[in-house]
Amino acid sequence: MVASRWCPGLLLAGLLCCLLPAVPANAQRLLPLSPTQWQQDLQVACDSLLAHDRSFTPAARTAFRQEVKHLQAVAVNQTQPQRVVGLARAVAGAGNAHTRLYLLRNRTELRRYPIRVWWFRDGLYVVKTKAEYADLLGAKVLRLAGLNAAQALRRVAPLYAGNASWQAYISTYTLTSPEILQGLGILTDTAGTLPLVVRTRTGQHVARQLVPLSGQRSRQALEAWWDLSPLHPGRGAAWQSVLTADSTRLPLYLRRPEQGYWHQALPAQHALYLQYNRAGDMPSGESVKAWGARVLPLLPALAGGKLIVDLRFNTGGNLDVASPFFEELAAQARQHAVRVYVLTGRATFSAGLYHAAQLRQLADAQVVGEPAGDALDFWAEGGNFVLPNSGLTVHYADRFHGYSRRAPTADEARWLYRDLAVETLQPAHRVQQRASSYLAGQDPALDYVLRP
Repeated sequence: MVASRWCPGLLLAGLLCCLLPAVPANAQRLLPLSPTQWQQDLQVACDSLLAHDRSFTPAARTAFRQEVKHLQAVAVNQTQPQRVVGLARAVAGAGNAHTRLYLLRNRTELRRYPIRVWWFRDGLYVVKTKAEYADLLGAKVLRLAGLNAAQALRRVAPLYAGNASWQAYISTYTLTSPEILQGLGILTDTAGTLPLVVRTRTGQHVARQLVPLSGQRSRQALEAWWDLSPLHPGRGAAWQSVLTADSTRLPLYLRRPEQGYWHQALPAQHALYLQYNRAGDMPSGESVKAWGARVLPLLPALAGGKLIVDLRFNTGGNLDVASPFFEELAAQARQHAVRVYVLTGRATFSAGLYHAAQLRQLADAQVVGEPAGDALDFWAEGGNFVLPNSGLTVHYADRFHGYSRRAPTADEARWLYRDLAVETLQPAHRVQQRASSYLAGQDPALDYVLRP
């Protein structure tokens, strides 16, 4: 999200948080709830979300109320994974990617399998594993519980709103969660063991049974793009990567995954590369303002050259922190006739998307890569409330971001948070990397920009 804050008006949710039952840190599964307890949670979700989220259209509000009533009626016959999946799908009915049930990314409430996957142009591939599954590294996923990867994606996509890029990003979480697959009826094994069929890098078809990792509830965000770099440790016990953890052999975009922002001059191409991975100051070290003070003086010597701003991994944060820097960066680029390129991808979201639009408008930047993870107009900001019995967190959105040239409606204008006027953020040159290119340590998007 662009900025997160607690809404004082959520008195009910605040009181409910105080009543939240204690949950063991290493909880293995969702809390088992009685039908009455889950029906209470559903009512809180309905009342609180519709009271504070402004992204629902009148028709969507009506549909959400009806769906909650249906979920309350069928709760007596459902497992807890089925209940949670039903609520996630209902919340996604807002049609706004920031309005969501926190399960796997912003919070970790569900278990995961001991593999990490990523969508490439030619399919879904395993990019990290625990040690005992290292033989699957680099393998293409052919079937999950009997479904091919594309079929599985279509099943999990409705659980979170957003465009196709964002749904592909979020699916790397949902496709690797036993509770999600159980809730959707894809997986019937009560223990959560997943039948997986892959094609290894040597061309062999291998069938494996994946046993879920022990769950550990966490309130810290977990980004799927971390799994692309062998230099990011991830969370939990050690992960093994399909790529070698040697920064000299990695493409630039994978060399500093734990650094929020950094830059490197590319004198041979008369170019300057900037990567901005998280909107906001890093918890320790140099601030964005201090970093910008080192970057901006480099622009005069870059006259006639190329400035590349890599936002492919920026899922958001606080857009106010770097907004002045990017404004000045755009001004300097115009003054010194520097050509600006913005690299976007499925994880370019929220504040990351804002900065891409900012450079598109102010510097006439050319967008290269995959489409960003949201539309130009969306609702964000807002806050969270916690369901009293399950302890699950729901996020609501209450401020409008209008980055397109469309005039906002009266309601959108009333709650306008940021306003730009960009015709499109669709890539002028679209690049979706193949698995073979990733495995070879290449970056076709950057290569395109740096071509003579």
